[in-house]
Amino acid sequence: MDDGLLLNFSTEASAPAPTKSSAKVVGGKWKDRRKAQLSARGIKKKDRSKSGVNAQPVKEKEPKEITTSNTETKPTEGQPQSRPVKKRSAPSENENKGPSKQARFTEGRGTAGKNDTYVSSLFTSNPELTKRDYNQEMEVHEPSNAPLADATSFNGLGLNEILNNHLTEHLSLKNPTKIQRSVLPRLLTRERDLFVQAQTGSGKTLAFVLPIFQKLMEIKDLNRTTGIFALILAPTRELATQIYSVIETLTRCCHRIVPGIVIGGEKKKSEKARLRKGVNILVATPGRLADHIEHTERLDLSNIRYVVLDEGDKLMELGFEETITQILTDIEKTSRINATIRLYPTLPHKRINVLCSATIKGNVKKLGEISLSDAEMVNNNSVPDADDLEMAENVAAPDQLLQQVCVVPPKLRLVSLAAILKNITSIKTIGSRTMIFLSCSDSVDFHFSIFAKDGKIFNKVSKEYEDPRDSQSTVLTSPLLGENTFVYKLHGSLSQQTRTATLSAFSKAPEDQHTILFCTDVASRGLDLPYISTVIEYDPPFATEDHLHRIGRTARAGKSGKSFLFLLPTEEKYLELIEHYHPNGVKHRSYEDLLTTGFGVKWDFDATTWHLNIERWLLEDETTHEKAVKGFTSHIRAYATHISLEKSIFNLKSLHLGHLAKSFGLRETPKKLGGKTSNNEVGKRKKENPKDKMFRMARMTAKAQSDEFNFM
Repeated sequence: MDDGLLLNFSTEASAPAPTKSSAKVVGGKWKDRRKAQLSARGIKKKDRSKSGVNAQPVKEKEPKEITTSNTETKPTEGQPQSRPVKKRSAPSENENKGPSKQARFTEGRGTAGKNDTYVSSLFTSNPELTKRDYNQEMEVHEPSNAPLADATSFNGLGLNEILNNHLTEHLSLKNPTKIQRSVLPRLLTRERDLFVQAQTGSGKTLAFVLPIFQKLMEIKDLNRTTGIFALILAPTRELATQIYSVIETLTRCCHRIVPGIVIGGEKKKSEKARLRKGVNILVATPGRLADHIEHTERLDLSNIRYVVLDEGDKLMELGFEETITQILTDIEKTSRINATIRLYPTLPHKRINVLCSATIKGNVKKLGEISLSDAEMVNNNSVPDADDLEMAENVAAPDQLLQQVCVVPPKLRLVSLAAILKNITSIKTIGSRTMIFLSCSDSVDFHFSIFAKDGKIFNKVSKEYEDPRDSQSTVLTSPLLGENTFVYKLHGSLSQQTRTATLSAFSKAPEDQHTILFCTDVASRGLDLPYISTVIEYDPPFATEDHLHRIGRTARAGKSGKSFLFLLPTEEKYLELIEHYHPNGVKHRSYEDLLTTGFGVKWDFDATTWHLNIERWLLEDETTHEKAVKGFTSHIRAYATHISLEKSIFNLKSLHLGHLAKSFGLRETPKKLGGKTSNNEVGKRKKENPKDKMFRMARMTAKAQSDEFNFM
């Protein structure tokens, strides 16, 4: 019987009929039930349209995937396949350089079966930046702290032939700097206290050492047992060691003069033995000298004719006012100058005090009132006598210094730093020396670990590079930045021997190497390190005058230099506080420009890949991950220690902690910024007031920073 019904039979015997299953699927997830129904009807996953003669298969778009690791985790049998990783494809060369928005994507934590975690993009949800002219051209200026070629020679300033020949032949110093021209004649011919204000890197140390050395050379029967005639106080061990090394270079032309040094971190027993044998010029830190005055009987300060207080502002900042007052009082009580005038007629008939400082502040004025009497003010322009110590803060950075400012969103800080370092180390023909200043020791340890990843240590015995035997190495190669690149770290939590060895290795590194020093402000004062080409202030200093000292590590003695200052978008007003240090202006750089110079045309893709590799490494390496957490928490605590005048700029409440944690390679903000507590203890303890907690953390960080110098 023909009723007009057509049956559509499958030509394949093995294929099931595409009819609706009579069995009802119940339970489980909706996707699993739907998948079972389609399977029962013989429809594959791709055939999502209704079955029929004219039904066309719907092709599913496969997401573009960029694999940045060598291994790929596959789901085990019976487990649902995880969502594919969504990443942006590499932009073509014809595309615009500006970053396009990138969605959040998920990425598994190692093996299959663990929970996925969201990974935020570097180039989304960033704050808007102030529009600026990034194409401005900076005028090239002549050096303001270079030796004066048209000035008189050292011999013309009053130095004897022996010293003059030693400076020109062995130290290659032919002409004096401005501050040396101002100070040398005064200390050689006058008996009056001096207040010396000079730019950092202007030759200030030789300005007061040379006259003292010449006066001691004029003593006929001078030897190490004659006594101590000059005392030089420095705020840090590193600066004291540097001054001592300068004096040692001068002793080659007069072996009768014996210098000595007493600083914290060294063995008191060896220092006492050195003092017992006798020294003529003593370099010291205040804390250790006060200890020797109290406990070392053979320490005789009765013949002192010169007392030099170097870096006076730092001495006061670190709380040495009472210690220095006591030292000066002890020297005055034991002085025998009047009784020995005939014995040493070439020496001054009174004690001459010299106070040196690059910046003038109220506390330095107070130190001047304690140590100076009828002082003469001296700077590069030979300021005439002043009735008091008040002086305008007209100290400026060297004219030849190129100061660059980079306003960078918090998530992009680490990749922007990497871009600058990649650009510096990309030059193969010549080497470079770079200093990077960070806010705290834990942050130094973290960033050193990042850029020293897979680094090796140089074995001086075998003359080969080996894997570091422990994690305490402070000098390693940096494969992440390229060949012939070495990274160093320096902060106050290291032992004195380690700090000295690290500074020595950094200073004596071959000129064809790229060397990078991660450090705290312990390296910002007075250190005359050989030609530093670039200074990077990754974290702004805690006081504006420290900015001048940091950038003073480069562009010294007339040489060129560059400096980068990193600022968050909420910190742009900080430029108003330091603009008087840069009368020639600053150059603004966009972070896009930095990333382009470091990562190339596809900078957004390559920077994202570089950062993701760091994040994955931290997830796999618990030790480095712990350093990242400690570095982040310590950085937040240090942020709260900015002086009260800058609180409106460096405000904790304005920080996006999640974005800032991203710059430490962390995919989420640490849940506990403080110590660990049990659930029972949390219920018993009274909740601390947020304001009190902020001040407590600030006091802890300030104390830690002072302890970094370890003067005793």
